[in-house]
Parts: sequence; C-alpha cells; structure tokens
Amino acid sequence: MTRSSLIRAAWIGAFLVGSILLASAAGVLLNFPLTLQMVYGLALGAGVFLTLWLLWKGLRLFLWRVGRRLAASYFLIGVLPIPMVVLLILLNLYLLGGYFLGHLYRTATTDLQQEIMDNAQSRLERYEYGDNTEPKAGSIAFAYYLDGRRSGGNEELPEYWPEWLAARTTEAPATRQPPVSFVARADGTPTLAGTAQRGRRAVLAIFEGPIESELARRGNVWVMLLRAEDPRKEGLIRLDWMGKEFVLQPLATRPKGVDRDEFFGIPTTGEQQPWWRRPVVWWGELAGPFHSLHNGTPISEYLTASLNSTPSSIFRHLMGGSAEVNTAIWASLIAITGVLLSIYAVAIIMAFFMIFGLSRAVNQISRATNAVRRGEFSIRIPVRRRDQIGELQRSFNEMAAGLDRSVLAIAQKEVIEKELEIARQLQESLLPADIPSSDRVEFATLFQPSAAIGGDYFDILPLDEDRLVVVIADVSGHGLPTGLRMAMLKAALVILVQEHKPPDEIFRRLSAMVRSERQRRFFVTSTLAVVDLEKGEMEITNAAHTPTYLVRRGKVSEIALTGHPLGALGDVYGRQTIPLEDGDVVIWLSDGLVEATDDSGEPFGYDRLEQALEGSSASASEVRDRLLAAEEAFTHDKPAEDDKTLVAMRYSVADTGDSAPSPE
Repeated sequence: MTRSSLIRAAWIGAFLVGSILLASAAGVLLNFPLTLQMVYGLALGAGVFLTLWLLWKGLRLFLWRVGRRLAASYFLIGVLPIPMVVLLILLNLYLLGGYFLGHLYRTATTDLQQEIMDNAQSRLERYEYGDNTEPKAGSIAFAYYLDGRRSGGNEELPEYWPEWLAARTTEAPATRQPPVSFVARADGTPTLAGTAQRGRRAVLAIFEGPIESELARRGNVWVMLLRAEDPRKEGLIRLDWMGKEFVLQPLATRPKGVDRDEFFGIPTTGEQQPWWRRPVVWWGELAGPFHSLHNGTPISEYLTASLNSTPSSIFRHLMGGSAEVNTAIWASLIAITGVLLSIYAVAIIMAFFMIFGLSRAVNQISRATNAVRRGEFSIRIPVRRRDQIGELQRSFNEMAAGLDRSVLAIAQKEVIEKELEIARQLQESLLPADIPSSDRVEFATLFQPSAAIGGDYFDILPLDEDRLVVVIADVSGHGLPTGLRMAMLKAALVILVQEHKPPDEIFRRLSAMVRSERQRRFFVTSTLAVVDLEKGEMEITNAAHTPTYLVRRGKVSEIALTGHPLGALGDVYGRQTIPLEDGDVVIWLSDGLVEATDDSGEPFGYDRLEQALEGSSASASEVRDRLLAAEEAFTHDKPAEDDKTLVAMRYSVADTGDSAPSPE
C-alpha cells in the first residue's frame, strides 16, 4: 500500500471508531442495553460515515470541473462574506439602536424622577410656611405629612409616611441623580415617586398621569411597562453584557396596540409604510424591585420596560447635531461606499472573466487531450492568452507536434537509420585519413563515439615541412546536431589553420562562431598544439579541455592549462611551450576515457590514467594500446557513456649523422 492509502485508511478507521464511541455514549445516556448500544453505535457510525462519504463524493464530482471549482471558491471567498458582513453590520446596528433606545428611556425616566424630586422639595419649603394645599393643575400629586401622618394633599396617597420609599430615594450621594423608584399605585399601575423630608414635616410626590405616555413623550420612544408575571412579556431575551443586563423583545410576541400605532403615526387604513418608518426596533430595560406605594410590599421581582421605535426616529436623534458635520459624515460615508462598491464591481468582473477564461481554456485542453488519446496528433489549441494558461496551451501544442513528429519518425525509422549511417560515414570522413608519418614523428589515434554520431573531433594538419598542428575537441551533446556542429568547426578550423592564424585568434574566432549559433547554445572544449619538428618544441593552447600528458623516459607529466571553453563569454586560453626530447610521447585525449566507469559507477580517473601511461614509449601505438587495455580491464568492457578520442604522438630527433652518440 502507498503512503496516501495508509493515511486514508487511518482517517477512515479513526472516524468510524469516533462515530461508534459517540453513538455508544448516546446509547448510554438513553439507557440502552449493552448489546443494543453496540448495534446502535455501529449503525449510527456506519450511517454517518456513509452520509459523509456520499456528500464528499458528490462534492468532488461537482467540483471536478475547474470552472465550477473556481466559481465555488469565488462564491465562498468573494461573494458569501459580503452578505454575512452586511448581516453582521445590521445586527450591530440593531443592537446599537436598541442600546440607544435604552439610553433615551433612561434619560427620560431620570429626568422625570428628578423633576418629581424637585417638586417635592419645593412643596416641602412651602409646607414649612403653612401651605399644604393641593395644586389645582399639573400631573404631579402631593401629600403632606406631619409627624409621620398625612395632614393634607391627595387623599389617595398613603395615610402614613412611607419610610421605605424615603430611604430608597436618599440612598444615592448628593452629587448623583436620585435612583429611579417605580412604585405601584392603588390600582397596581406603575408610576414614579419622590420624597422630601425635613424635621417633622415631609412631602410625598408621585406622577399622577399615565407614566408610559409621559416617558414616551419625553424620550420619543414607545414605552410599555411590564411586571415579571405579566403574560404579555413571555419570551423576553435577557442579555448580560459588561455587567449590565439588557432585555430583548422577540419578534414573535410583539404587542400590536392602538396606542403604539397612534404614537408612530401608523395609519389604520392598512396602508403599507416603508420599513424605516415602521417600529421594527425593540429593546428592553429592567428596573426593580417593584413595590406597593402604600405599604412597601414587593409586588414583582422586577419591572421591564419594553421599548419600541422606528429606524427613522433613531436616525433623527443621532443626526440631530450640526448640519455641516452631518453633511461631511454622509459625504465621507457615500464616498467610501462608492469606492468599495467600485472595487467590488471590478472584482466581480475580473472573477467572471477569470472563471470563464480558465474554464474555457481547461475545457479546450481536456478536449485536445482526449483527441490525442484517440491518436489525433495533428490537433492544436488556438492560443490567445498571454499568461501561464497560454504557456500551457503552447506547451501542449508543442507536445502534440512532438508526438506527431515521433509517430512520423517511427514510421520512417529505416530511412532515418540510413540517413544516420550516411551521417556517421560523413563524420568519419571528417577525421584525418592520411596521418603524417616520418622518421621524426609517429601518430596513433582512437575515435570511438558512444552514439551513432559523436561530438569528439581530432585532426592533424601540416603547416609546412617542419610544422604541423594537432587539434582535439569535444562538442557538448550527441547525435546529428552535434555532428553537424563538429563538421562546421572542422571547416572553420581548417581555413584558419591554412591562413596561419595564431592559436589564440583561431580559438577566439571559433568561440565567436559558436556564440552566434541561434539554436540551442552549446560549448566546445579543445586543445590545439603547434609542433615544430625542426626546433623540437611544442606550443599548446588549451580551451578548458582535458589535460595533455607527456611520457618521457617512462615517466608521465601532466600538462594542465586553464581557459574558457569555446562559446563562453570569456576569451582567455591557457598557453605553454614544451620542449621535446627524443622518444617523448605526447597524448591528447577526451574526457570520455577519464570518466569511463566500472560496474559500481566508479570512474577510471586521472590517477589510473597516469599509471597506465607509465612505462615503455617505444612507439605511439604501444602507449595507446597500454592505456586502452588498462581501461578495458577496469570497466570490464562496459558500454561507453561518452565519446572516447585519443591522439598519441611519438617524437624522434632526426638522425643527421653529425650528432654525437647518446650517453645513454
């Protein structure tokens, strides 16, 4: 099994075990027997797994097309978050609007409570001067108390002084507003009360009118006060936030009273109002406990104020400041909204074109792939895109063209083999046929390409009667292109040598020619040696080629010169003049001999090469054959992976008859 299969199996097993454990736990909670628990767990786990597996397969089938996947991704990333953010903003606006309703209600209640307290204090001062009459007009009723008993005022108020209420209304410090004190009148309806007391005299003041209408008038918020056990407040939602409790009225239990409709100016004819003029914002505030005014007995645990208003009313309150500031705020808001909508519109357009374009391109590639599978190698995709998809389409066209060419190549295999044979013969014809041989110089060569056409090249060109040029080169690559490049180099080299150009200039011109190649770049390493047989010296110029070796009296010397390869950016080449002695053997070779490997992949190497060259140098062929025998013994006749080329030259001093006998 593959690693991915093991991981998939592990996930499936873990999911099944988890489903069974959860199902078994549910069975325990349901008091199922043990056997029934196991059956229930297995059935539920298998059902959940099968359901999720079918959903996963269906999702993968639906998202198989790239266009659908892109559309689904854009919907989840670019479209779905927008309404979610809008809903979140609306919810926050609703909460802020409700909190603002609570603020308006609390402000109106506190102001009315303060007004009642101020009136009670004012009446107390008049009472101290002997005036305990009831005002003829006003919405506040008063009762006057002397030594704890009512001595005048409204007879519906308590007979005895409410000490509990006086204690509540004086709990707060003088620097703060008095606490709101909702109390129940004789009929059980809530109202606000205030007290004032000095010495033997005291005054009780209550709001006599409908308290809900007064609070609504002051706060411009529809108010309905409900007790804890009031059936109209069923389903209220309590929110505890930052130590403060808020109450929300669910939409399903909205009380639709005539007073509310009249308060908001909703016509009774059933005419539909726009949403911003409908009382759709609900909130709730708690106050309590709720006590009886006459005896202080708790009537309810708390009192709930159900608040209701319209978005236009809230907006009017919020924007009731400076017109210039409001204009600037709205202008900024509209400008930012316009920019965001413009960006979003551009994003939608870009996404549409991207999804359409990518889906179309993938479908084209899919159809073309199926056509290639059927053997229609001539099919091509029209490329109009300038992106990675377009590059992929171009690559497909190139692949299809390559397959088409491959099929044609297979069909013409025999023709190609014949052409390769001709090319091989042509390459062999480029090698020197008449190798110079005289009493002063002897050559032995090897040319063994690893493929039908190799990239190595050597040549021996005479300059005049006493000088000749030995050149060896290695063109990067194999095959017919490399052979053609090698032929091109040979032609240029022969011309430059015949023009008696210096080695440095020959290499520079060849390097420029290689760099001018318009097709695939290639490089050439080369060594060019000018041998002066008369003077007995050799001038070697190297262009990053394998070192040259000198065998003198059985000892091997390496002539390693640095330089840039032909075709590189640099034109610096190694150069050295070597004096030659009688019996010296000079070996030029390519890296195919050094890099030949045995069965374990170990290369022959330079050390073994030098050891193989050591020894007798009676002839150039003897040195060549000794090296080849050592290499064959090392590689066990393993097929060559690179071209092998070797030129061995033995130099002898011409016998003029005048020279003294050698001391050796």
